[in-house]
Amino acid sequence: METDGRESRSDKLKEILSRKIIPTISKIAGGISNEFEMAVIQHSRIFTAVKDQFVEENGLAEDGHLIYIESGIARCYYYDTIHKKYFITRITRKDEVFIDIDAYLNGSHRMENIQMLEGGTLITIAYSNLKILLSDFPEIFPAFLYLWVEREKQHTAYQHLLKLMVAERARIFLGDNPGIATRINNDHIANYLNMSRTTFSSAYARYKTDLNNPG
Repeated sequence: METDGRESRSDKLKEILSRKIIPTISKIAGGISNEFEMAVIQHSRIFTAVKDQFVEENGLAEDGHLIYIESGIARCYYYDTIHKKYFITRITRKDEVFIDIDAYLNGSHRMENIQMLEGGTLITIAYSNLKILLSDFPEIFPAFLYLWVEREKQHTAYQHLLKLMVAERARIFLGDNPGIATRINNDHIANYLNMSRTTFSSAYARYKTDLNNPG
């Protein structure tokens, strides 16, 4: 039975990589080899995460992972010792990727934690394995740069979001993430949007009213 379990996970890993990840990398890099596909499968891990599970905690750079969210919802957050407060920097959507670019490239300490807010399936590649892949297959480096650019774009969009009025902040986030407020604790959403739970609840109620009464 244990062998069957390993084979089932391996088959699922291959299916997700072949259906979602490999085509994306191939499109960005302008084509990839069969050897690279086999290497990605070899250096990746798939597992099912449950609600509230920590899939990554702050720590040494070499202990980090590239994490692909195949399904489920997770938050990325850190603790600010100056303000003595937790800050959520990201709430994922399906098919998103987490990677601490600075820690990966410069070996700096990873400050953020990643915790599941809703169970799902994840694929991870340890930084040590990612370095092997980039060393053995330098032609895929553009795909790595793509992740870097996308993360910077997300950060810029988030900073812009925080400058908006609270109602607009909530409207944009809820519009971009339909149904999320019924799936996870709204305290997390309020924290991410830098507003109180009460303020978010009011903005959410207004959003639902406007959604049900367009025009």
